[in-house]
Amino acid sequence: MEQDPIVTKPRSGHWTDAYPELGRGPVSLDDCVSEEFYEKEREHVFKKSWLYVGRVERLPKRGSYFTRELGFAQTSVILVRGKDDVIRALHNICPHRGNKLLWRDDPFLEVQGQAPALYCRFHGWSFELDGSLIAPTRKDLLLDFDARTCRVPAIQCEVWEGFVFINLNPDNTESVRDFLGELAHGIEGYPFDGPHQVYRFKAELQCNWKIFMDGFAESYHGPYLHAASFGNLTAAAKAALEAPNPFTDALAYQLKGLHRMFSFAGEPSRKTPYSKPIECVFEASAAGPWNKKIDVGSLPKGLNPTRSEKYGFDSFQFFPNFVLIFGASGFTTHVHWPTGPHSHIIEVEMFYRPPTTHKERLGQELTVTFLNDIILEDSSPLEGMQAMLNSGAIREFHFNDEELLVRHLHKVVVDYVNAGEEKKGGGK
Repeated sequence: MEQDPIVTKPRSGHWTDAYPELGRGPVSLDDCVSEEFYEKEREHVFKKSWLYVGRVERLPKRGSYFTRELGFAQTSVILVRGKDDVIRALHNICPHRGNKLLWRDDPFLEVQGQAPALYCRFHGWSFELDGSLIAPTRKDLLLDFDARTCRVPAIQCEVWEGFVFINLNPDNTESVRDFLGELAHGIEGYPFDGPHQVYRFKAELQCNWKIFMDGFAESYHGPYLHAASFGNLTAAAKAALEAPNPFTDALAYQLKGLHRMFSFAGEPSRKTPYSKPIECVFEASAAGPWNKKIDVGSLPKGLNPTRSEKYGFDSFQFFPNFVLIFGASGFTTHVHWPTGPHSHIIEVEMFYRPPTTHKERLGQELTVTFLNDIILEDSSPLEGMQAMLNSGAIREFHFNDEELLVRHLHKVVVDYVNAGEEKKGGGK
């Protein structure tokens, strides 16, 4: 791997100077409070973009399936590996009378399993895993019926590096790889393939989806919001919280089209004066197992773009709602699904190497516990923040240089919505 940095900070000392098109002044917060904007966002952003829905390991065999309930689009989606080994996406609906095909006791809970075909419990019609009709029941009752046109509606579906994406826009012509762009190309070749030890975290919060994504687009809040969790990160700055912090100031920022990333100096994965007794027992902490330094030389060229020895992790935010984080233990995904203008669901999945000893497994559990606590800390101010934004007491955000990615997200979403509205208006 090349050792020269692929990104450096501008001479001015401000990352924002590398992206003058973003501006420096206040940014309207209307995209986080307006119900009208949310409806446009649903139409132009979430119904027209590639959306990550799960890993291929959830579809290990032919006939394996899982469903996703996408409330923003008022639909349920089936992801299934066909008899031809192709992964497909289908609307979870029977074309006969509209019954959901895959569900159990509660039709609004997601399910997974394996089946040789798709079967409708309402009237017994059956369909192949590619959505084509196998047979209706009571053919003698059918009138002017063309079996060739009766099939489960398909959704565009593609796989990139083992991540399954769907696009609800039937007119889309852009591949998922092209959509993800240069930042994604730079991390291709990472060992994403399983098996994995997977840990999951899911919660619904009463705040706009971008409000939570903003928290994972900057580390400026670290020494303040996470002071109790990361004593060894914040100790160096406790005496001078107004000074640059080598632990929480980002190593690098990159913006590429719709997408963004930042590189972060990690907490030392070793014993420190602030290590808790349980960390010493299992030799693990929030940054992962101790004394297992990341082999920088084995990383794809897009990771650790400054080639820093202090490298801890990279956070990639792919438009609109998919976050991919790399660290010492493996990789983590965050997905933010809007459920309303002031609410959303966050899903976190941590993909770690399968442990080989009991101590290693318990160390992973300890790391996951720390990270869950940190996510709870990240979420703790958000519902109150949303309530105050809704009050109208302020109308703008005031972003600093360490909040460059936050500024970028809001600009990209607003520009995307405006472009969609202009195109729609031009088509009338």
